[in-house]
Amino acid sequence: MNNRIAFITGSTSGIGASFARRFAGDGYDLIVTGRRKKKIHSLAKDISEKYNVNVKVIIAELSDRKDVHKIIDIISNNRNIEVLVNNAGYGIDKNFHEGDIRIQEEMVNVHINTPMNFIHAVIPQMIENKKGVIINLSSIASFLPIPTGAIYCGTKVFLNKFSESLSMELNNTGIKVQVLCPGFTRTDFHSKLNMKRSELENKGIIKWMSSDDVVKYSMKCLERNRVVCIPGFWNRFLVNLARLAPDKLYYKIVTKI
Repeated sequence: MNNRIAFITGSTSGIGASFARRFAGDGYDLIVTGRRKKKIHSLAKDISEKYNVNVKVIIAELSDRKDVHKIIDIISNNRNIEVLVNNAGYGIDKNFHEGDIRIQEEMVNVHINTPMNFIHAVIPQMIENKKGVIINLSSIASFLPIPTGAIYCGTKVFLNKFSESLSMELNNTGIKVQVLCPGFTRTDFHSKLNMKRSELENKGIIKWMSSDDVVKYSMKCLERNRVVCIPGFWNRFLVNLARLAPDKLYYKIVTKI
């Protein structure tokens, strides 16, 4: 591997795969994680051949502490990781009390505890190298709470504030921190929630984006040193509209959708 490595979790498809292609195109070697062995190895092969970079694949379950600690060891022993993208995550389409509490605890681990551990492991070497990029995948759901999203929205709110505080702590170290808050994006995320294709179409101010467009905007935010990055005009419009609306009105509207 060369002197520039991008470490990306949840790289099998969607936004994670788009980040992998983007950083490979910029000349980074990659370390990628995922759970679908066949699919992620196929992606790694395609990227390696197209961009002439090295791609190391780690098959891991990021809610499993043993797998997380193995990755922490890899991060701690690799001094060339310049980019860390904490992309892995998932949603649950059930009310909090109806869902399996163990699965929801695992979501907290994947969305919060695992990124915290990876960031804690990578920061010392980034400070030593006087450069680095940390991107945490949040969502506009962190600004727009919804029914059936109690844990998902809650974990994303944490990522927002954690990332903002971390950015302030790392000021003048050469490390950029971004919390990326995509909205309606066509990825496997929604198919896993059993959403129909007809539900992934533009309707009114609901505008869907591709994962590549989300990553492209993320890169623009990095160039402009924007910590909170919300891709898409209409997504930013929705967030600002929700901020202006009285809470009671917002709750009433959302619970009737």
